[in-house]
Amino acid sequence: MWSVANEPASELAPAAYYFKTVITHTKALDPSRPVTFVTNANYARDLGAPYVDVICVNSYFSWYHDPGHLEVIPLQLTAQFEDWYKTYQKPIIQSEYGADSIPGLHSVSVV
Repeated sequence: MWSVANEPASELAPAAYYFKTVITHTKALDPSRPVTFVTNANYARDLGAPYVDVICVNSYFSWYHDPGHLEVIPLQLTAQFEDWYKTYQKPIIQSEYGADSIPGLHSVSVV
């Protein structure tokens, strides 16, 4: 599968034309593979999703929003996938996932 972007500003007005053009061109170069891009936009505002074959989503519930509230993760994750699928009826891949962190302690320890 070809991916033509990672977390672009796909909710901005030019995104629809841009992704239609780039994905059409990519499919012309290699019609044997599906084409995607990885989004972190809300399903209702993403303007590039109509043109992909597979929806790839990066999610960080309880990290960037609702930090420390792990109880909301199952609800948000379920709602996210249901919303994407109801809207586009396409396969979905969770391409990145992260959850929970203590604010201010986002570091990697060196051993």
